[in-house]
Amino acid sequence: MDKGLKSRAEYLLSEIEKLFPKATTELQNWSTPFQFLICIMLSAQTTDKQVNRGTRRLFKSYPDAKSLSVAGIGKIQHTIGGINYFKTKSRHIIQTAKILNEKYKGMPPKSLKKLQTLPGVGYKTANVFLNDLYHANQGIAVDTHVARVARYYGLSKSIDPTKIAHDLEKLYPKKDWYKVNSTFVLYGRYILKAKKPDMDRVIKIVQK
Repeated sequence: MDKGLKSRAEYLLSEIEKLFPKATTELQNWSTPFQFLICIMLSAQTTDKQVNRGTRRLFKSYPDAKSLSVAGIGKIQHTIGGINYFKTKSRHIIQTAKILNEKYKGMPPKSLKKLQTLPGVGYKTANVFLNDLYHANQGIAVDTHVARVARYYGLSKSIDPTKIAHDLEKLYPKKDWYKVNSTFVLYGRYILKAKKPDMDRVIKIVQK
C-alpha cells in the first residue's frame, strides 16, 4: 500500500468531515428500515428530490412489505412515475417486498450477502442501507458523486463503482467505511460538482 496515497485519503476524509460534520442521507419520507431500503433502490441514477416526491405518495398507500408485495405494478408505476427507470424499479421493489415479507417478516436483513440477493439491490445499495442505518462497515458504497471525488484525488483510477469501492476499502480503516459514502456524496453534490465545481471551496491537497 502506498503510504502517501493512504495519508492523502485520510486527510481528505478528515477535511470533508469538517465541511459536513453531520453528514446524513437526504432521502426523506421513510420511517422504517424497509422504507429506507426502498428509497435507496429508487434513488439509483436519479435525484433524491425526485425520489422524495415519489415516496411521499408511495408509503402513504404501501407502508410495509406486506402491502407493497400485493400491489399492482400499474399502480406503482403511476405512483413513482417521475423517477428515472420507474418501470424496472417498480418491478424490483414489488419483488423485493414479496421476498422480505415471505422470508424476513418484512425486515431487510443486516447481511451484505443476503441483501444482494434481493432484486434491484447491488453492492452500492446494500452498503448505503447498512452503513447509514447501522454503521455496519461491511463495504463502501460508491455512487457517481463518490466516484468523482475518488478519481479527482487519485484514490482510484477505475470507472467501475464496485472496483472504486474496493480501492477505497483498502485505503480507509474499516471503522471509517460508513463515513466515506455519506461525506463524499455531499462533497461531490455541493462542492466538487460534475458541472461548475466550487473551486474556491474544493479541498487542495499538496503533493509531498
